Amino acid sequence: MKPRFTAQADADVVAILRSTLKLIGPRQVRAYAKIIDDGVAMIAANPSRPVAMRRDELGAGVRALHLEHAAGRRGGGAHVLYFTTTQTDGIVVLRVLHEAMEPRRRLMQALRDEVGQEESKAKP
Repeated sequence: MKPRFTAQADADVVAILRSTLKLIGPRQVRAYAKIIDDGVAMIAANPSRPVAMRRDELGAGVRALHLEHAAGRRGGGAHVLYFTTTQTDGIVVLRVLHEAMEPRRRLMQALRDEVGQEESKAKP
């Protein structure tokens, strides 16, 4: 199953690629978009892989995959995919944040939205 992105994660990716285009150019946008896609494919194939670190201090079941693992080299990516798994949707990418950002505050709304969605799907 293909991972689902929250609206915030979609907006994160758009902002990352827009900024990359502005600062570096179209060639790097294509390269970084591929790194993001590769990271998503990695978590889709095995969300509990060792490089997808558990981040339960951010929320129950939250994991983080640094995109340098998808790039295959240290420093090959500067962002982190924060995701969780749900019973109904499988893998949900909550946010895609720069490695220097403090994720706790930024993940709170995405997690609240996911809990609400799960509860509404569970109701008959």
